[in-house]
Amino acid sequence: MKLLPTIAAMTFLIAAGSATAETQLNMGGSTTTSAFYPYYSAVANGITDNEPDLNITVVSTGGFSANSVLLQEGELDFGGISPDLIADAEEQGYKGFRVLWWTLPAIQNMMATKASGITDLSGFEGNCFHPGMNGSSQQTNMLRILKALNIHPKLYMSDSTDAINALKNGRCEGQMRATQGPRLDSASAELNLTTPLRPIGFTKAEIDKIHETLPWMSFYNMPAGVTEGSEPYTVHAIWIGFTATDRMDEDMAYQLVKGMLASTKAQTAALTAINGVDIAKQTLEVSTYPLHAGAVRAYREAGYQVPERLLPPEMKN
Repeated sequence: MKLLPTIAAMTFLIAAGSATAETQLNMGGSTTTSAFYPYYSAVANGITDNEPDLNITVVSTGGFSANSVLLQEGELDFGGISPDLIADAEEQGYKGFRVLWWTLPAIQNMMATKASGITDLSGFEGNCFHPGMNGSSQQTNMLRILKALNIHPKLYMSDSTDAINALKNGRCEGQMRATQGPRLDSASAELNLTTPLRPIGFTKAEIDKIHETLPWMSFYNMPAGVTEGSEPYTVHAIWIGFTATDRMDEDMAYQLVKGMLASTKAQTAALTAINGVDIAKQTLEVSTYPLHAGAVRAYREAGYQVPERLLPPEMKN
């Protein structure tokens, strides 16, 4: 498959594995500056090394939103995506996404300055809150949650660095930032040394309310001690994974998933957060969208029971 000139101009390509492989596939990743980029390269190399008929090229499209568009248009073969983007596509009438696997949840951690006295999300009503970096899917989803809960903060729309400074000098009371584990991200951890922070979680009633309008939203239980003296709390999380479309044939999707399962050691070296994670088991537990028929075949062959709810329409006909 060849990228259109306008798309090729905005991408950065990394060839993975041998150029003599029979089938070249373009995989949508993230920006080259993303902390997850080494993982995408490890996935591409791992599949290529374990499936000699395939050669995977990582395409840096600029992010998952771009991947979603290019997948729908047929200019990517498979790529990184999150469930909110699948939901958006389905709302707009596109039903062709087919899940390959889900890797890990991107934890969306909310916090307030202790000086603000805010102890729950409703406390931001009328107060300053940074909902995530401008233009990011994290920001979009935080705004969706605030709308679902009918909470109206004074939104501080900025980049992440400016938001940290606003909390530091008292211009803003709270923020939401992504973290890769059950802890503060590095920038918030540094801020917490001089501007003590209090984690903010969701109540069960709030989670139920969010699920009424955002049924695909996931949640993550954070432990006690994220900041000094903090209790366990629950935040939202957006799963990061890979999808193809129903245009991909079953054998090719089967090879992709089979190659991924055979190369988890290399992936873990690039993304330590998935150390010890059973990607197949996790995918079958958390997915709310149908798998590709080839993925179903690969998981069954590996000894997993695939739930009926995850079978794609083409396997039910």
